[in-house]
Amino acid sequence: MHKTALFPHRELEIASKYMDRFRMKIGLVKILGAFLLLTMTSGIAQQAVPSPPAKNHLTFEVGSKRPVAAQSTMQDPLDAAIDNFFLALQSGQVDLAYDRLIFGSIYSERAEDVVTLKKKTAEAMKAYGMISGYELVQEKKAGESLVRRTYLSLGEKLPLRWRFYYYKTKDGWKLVDFRVDDGLVELFDDLARPVK
Repeated sequence: MHKTALFPHRELEIASKYMDRFRMKIGLVKILGAFLLLTMTSGIAQQAVPSPPAKNHLTFEVGSKRPVAAQSTMQDPLDAAIDNFFLALQSGQVDLAYDRLIFGSIYSERAEDVVTLKKKTAEAMKAYGMISGYELVQEKKAGESLVRRTYLSLGEKLPLRWRFYYYKTKDGWKLVDFRVDDGLVELFDDLARPVK
């Protein structure tokens, strides 16, 4: 049996008020999120994270079976950005790691996505263990203006695969995408494909 409302216009009016309140709450949450992101990024310079070490390159001396580390004096801007990201993660500063990584990228405009990334990363670090180090596994270029770098973060229990995509603009390299997962089997498939 179908019920008919005694005051159908009143029900619509009440529903409309609830929807208006809901929309207002969503708007306030977005404003609050943007404010928090702005507040967090303004304090980035004040928080201490160890500076990245100079990149070591391994060379083999004639007749030697062991490589020797040779210090590089200049650090690539992509190395610096990713080193700072992983060093902050190693010190347990997930928020700072992402704030530095996304600064000036398209992600800095996506506050909701960044909050989710921070939360998921913190959860992953609990599940896989704190990050004790990281390794560059592969760099793949698509032309001269797009590059993907694949890293392995070394967790206490298991590693994670991180893929960073950078695009070269007139202002320098900009992060345009990144992915993190535990796809270790796929990592070997990627490495088996020839790099062009």
